[in-house]
Amino acid sequence: MEWLRRRLSDPEILIRLNGFFLSYFGWMAFGILYGFLGRWSVDMTSAFLNLPFTSKAFVLEVIHFTKSIPPLYGLFTIVYYIGFTGSIGFMVVYLLVYLKDLDTSDKLLASYIFSYIFAGMTYMVFHIYAPHVVYHLSGYTSDNTLLTRQEFVLPSLHNTIITVNIILLWRHRHKLGAKFLIIVNALIPFATFFLGHHWIYDIISGFALGTFVCWLSGEVGMGIPRRLYDWELSSLRKITVLNFVLMLILLLIAINPAKIVEIMNGLISTP
Repeated sequence: MEWLRRRLSDPEILIRLNGFFLSYFGWMAFGILYGFLGRWSVDMTSAFLNLPFTSKAFVLEVIHFTKSIPPLYGLFTIVYYIGFTGSIGFMVVYLLVYLKDLDTSDKLLASYIFSYIFAGMTYMVFHIYAPHVVYHLSGYTSDNTLLTRQEFVLPSLHNTIITVNIILLWRHRHKLGAKFLIIVNALIPFATFFLGHHWIYDIISGFALGTFVCWLSGEVGMGIPRRLYDWELSSLRKITVLNFVLMLILLLIAINPAKIVEIMNGLISTP
């Protein structure tokens, strides 16, 4: 479409788009490095389980209730897997590419970066594990991937990000697209809890962190360095395409790393 071509030929949009790519790549890199750096993080899971609403009986009751209503279980499952990466992607496309709301997009990028920083600092000090990991529930994966680590639970970045999203979407709440995204984001906390992926305390701490980083992004007023606008448009386009392709590759690997390894081994062994 013509409007999309114009948008993707706009240096202001391309520079910010690559900012979102790089910030997300940085978070994925931290997740990988955490395998080494996280060895000094204190596992607080045992002490955490003394809190109310953390017993196995309670977790199983919540999950059983969700599964007893198939439409609800299906909705929450879809929403959860859209959750983190999907909610970020939809926000960037809507606010930056579609609306070209540069001011809100800058606050969004700053809020995401602050979220990664503060959550990462927390996980470096201490960590707990998700309900399905603690109680070894069947039907869940306990493997670490490029998208997440099982230690990254409190605060919940899922819920930090959706809090940021809703706060920054609120100014556009009268628009149909914003209404849809607000509803989807508002469902994510329920999905993370009722599917057994997060404790209630993860969600509350995520809300608090999301609110704080939104305030901080407004106070700091991070902007785009003007020297980036000196880049040629063709170079910006090439970098954007490269980052987009890299994002797709990383997401495919993260979704099913074993399958990707199997395919690569097949290609290598093929004469």
